[in-house]
Amino acid sequence: MRRSQIWKALSLLCIGLCVTVVIFRGPADVECPDPTDPYYQKREVQHKRLFDVNRDALQTLDIPYKYLLGSSSGTKRFLSIGISSVRRKQENYLLTTIQSIFSHCNQKELNELVVVIYLANSAYTDNLHTAEEIGKHFPSEIAAGHLLVISSYKNAYPPLEGLKRNYNDSPDRVRFRSKQNLDYAFLVNFCSNLSQYYLMLEDDVTCSLNFLTSIKKYVEQYSAPWTTITFSKLGYIGKLYHNEDLPKLARFLLLFYDEMPCDWLLDLFYRSKAQGAIIQYKPSLFQHIGKYSSFQGSYNKLKDKDFVEVVEAYGDQPLASCYTDMKIYKDNIPANVCFQGSSFFWGIEIDSGNYFTMVLERPADIQKVAILTGNAEHPKDVLKSGYVQLGRRKEQNEESCKTFTKIGEFENGTFLLDNIDHATGGSIDCLKIQVSAPQADWLIIQKVGIWVRKERIHNDTSSHVVPTSR
Repeated sequence: MRRSQIWKALSLLCIGLCVTVVIFRGPADVECPDPTDPYYQKREVQHKRLFDVNRDALQTLDIPYKYLLGSSSGTKRFLSIGISSVRRKQENYLLTTIQSIFSHCNQKELNELVVVIYLANSAYTDNLHTAEEIGKHFPSEIAAGHLLVISSYKNAYPPLEGLKRNYNDSPDRVRFRSKQNLDYAFLVNFCSNLSQYYLMLEDDVTCSLNFLTSIKKYVEQYSAPWTTITFSKLGYIGKLYHNEDLPKLARFLLLFYDEMPCDWLLDLFYRSKAQGAIIQYKPSLFQHIGKYSSFQGSYNKLKDKDFVEVVEAYGDQPLASCYTDMKIYKDNIPANVCFQGSSFFWGIEIDSGNYFTMVLERPADIQKVAILTGNAEHPKDVLKSGYVQLGRRKEQNEESCKTFTKIGEFENGTFLLDNIDHATGGSIDCLKIQVSAPQADWLIIQKVGIWVRKERIHNDTSSHVVPTSR
């Protein structure tokens, strides 16, 4: 018994001694890890790889993508435009939408722009077919890095069957809107590093002329913090975001993809970032043109009543008379173009050799010409093939000129020539639009903008600004 008691006493003494050492050991005796120790550095790297807030929660998601057309230039632009598209049963509008974007931008705006088309068809062959169509119509835009066409992989998507039926939606509608949320999440995630700002559009819209400049001016003037600015009243059309918010938006859409429609989620997103109400620019810069929805081909006649195709004054509007040999549809006469307003000229049975001539009341020194054909309601009624001439010396009947000089061709239904020198643009009496090939579609001439050069005249006693002509 004595020996047992002795061992117990020794054990308690050892435990007490250990506790005393632990409690009273000074901080100077604690060994700190050496940051230069390779073993420590390796453990730190391994630890950081487990989770990093910036990388794992705020940066672009590692979603797999396929490049179908074009490639990223690596240069950040001012604006990226994202369009998610699936083939429709009745009528497809994607090519018209892409054409409207590019034809309503000048060269300076194009240099600040990249358009990303995300093809989200379930059948990969449909993606390839659509990409082939786009490639045929926009080869120069693809080569210049202004247009990218991408898709992703079917197995990258979460389940789309057996989802809960919120709002008593049918299973088909639940599947459709849930996949649409995922499509937009994949698209915005891809665009997160392409530009300073991101604009969401649908695949069935047309644009206001120089919409990019209008957006840029408004953003520069808007000083308060914002998450979303909308440039249209309808759905997902015209929603503008900071690109740094896109990874968060992608995660937001993925998190609630099966809960509600995308436009509801977009509203909740800006509210979750403490933006109290939507910031809306007027007039609207984008118009919905689709008649049939991508969901079961249902009829859809939504229109934005605040849409204006030409926002700013279009040229100096020198006094002129307009003439044409084209057959005129109803009361859409040439004079509608000479006196700018909401009306336009509308011609039918367009053939090679047809013309539209503006005869100026007084000779003008022209420095810029811009011509817009087609409109939001009839985006296909553009001049497919034609050119512009400047004329001098009026004919005796004053309906044309004796000599003409060609100054350029139409591209995608628009014509723009700036910085015209005095030798080319001086003492002009006529401007003629010449059709160079027959076309099945009718022709709308919406706006002819003529900017007149102003010159500063000096004499011995005074100086003043005199316009050459108005």
